[in-house]
Amino acid sequence: MTAGDPARRTGGNLYNRHMLSALRREGIRVRTFVLGDRRDAARLHELRASLVLVDTIAASLAAPYLARLRARGSEVVTLALMWQGAFALARRSDRVIACGRALADELVARGIDRRRIAVVTPGRDRIAAGSTARRAGSVLCVANWTPAKGIHTLVAAAARIPEISLDLVGDAPDPAYAARVRRAIRGLGSRVHAYGSLGRAALERRYAAASVFALPTIREGYPIAFVEALAHGLPIVGCDIPAVREVTGGAAILVAPRRVAPLAAALRRVVADEPSRRALERKALIRARQLPMWAESEERFVGVVRSGLGRRPLERG
Repeated sequence: MTAGDPARRTGGNLYNRHMLSALRREGIRVRTFVLGDRRDAARLHELRASLVLVDTIAASLAAPYLARLRARGSEVVTLALMWQGAFALARRSDRVIACGRALADELVARGIDRRRIAVVTPGRDRIAAGSTARRAGSVLCVANWTPAKGIHTLVAAAARIPEISLDLVGDAPDPAYAARVRRAIRGLGSRVHAYGSLGRAALERRYAAASVFALPTIREGYPIAFVEALAHGLPIVGCDIPAVREVTGGAAILVAPRRVAPLAAALRRVVADEPSRRALERKALIRARQLPMWAESEERFVGVVRSGLGRRPLERG
């Protein structure tokens, strides 16, 4: 059970595609409900399923119906891919699958029994081959344009460093915020390129061309973009928040959230100091190898789902 546009390139949608495909490969019958409004949600009165996975993006629409689903015998599992909506769903669910330890810890701090939470982190693709086409001073950011991602903070930091260029990859789902970012970009001329959402091959080219990855996000469940940057051996600059610390594991420069000056200083350092940049590149690849591949994450996810299905008749297809 999800909401929004499942085809959009987001970390949550990528996670869902991998995990639902893994369930289907195991012969488990999977149906997807995309909730667009309250009329869609009302159809849940008729839902019959052994197990219901509820994506946090659907929390506001789905939460009122979960007690009835449980009463009819469905195992209800919160799929906690972001903080917003996770607690509201978790307290109405039998169990929780959290995409990261940091998010699981936040739920426990709010009163959710840790024994009801399984952590299944996203996976990664292969480690990318080293690129010889990296552009000096090229900073890449991969994130949809929302206030929590801190795109405006990154643009403001880039404005203080004339020697860098900035590539922004991502959708702009918030029109008002996108207008704010575009106004800031106009003052930087050709130093900033906004690509919108890119397909896999085009995104790979952006990773290969960049010399630094930067994303000053202030709220994350598990930031998959950082995983991709690590796998490409990119030096990383981000904000010092639990989920980013969890993913980067010491292989990044982390600064205080929402502050332009520390972010600009970190970017200036990594761009200008080649020994520091090379050390971060090595740390990135070491850290990437410590993170699970998608196949490992998928196997764990299937195991967690089966443990719930084992208590109820298994739907096969």
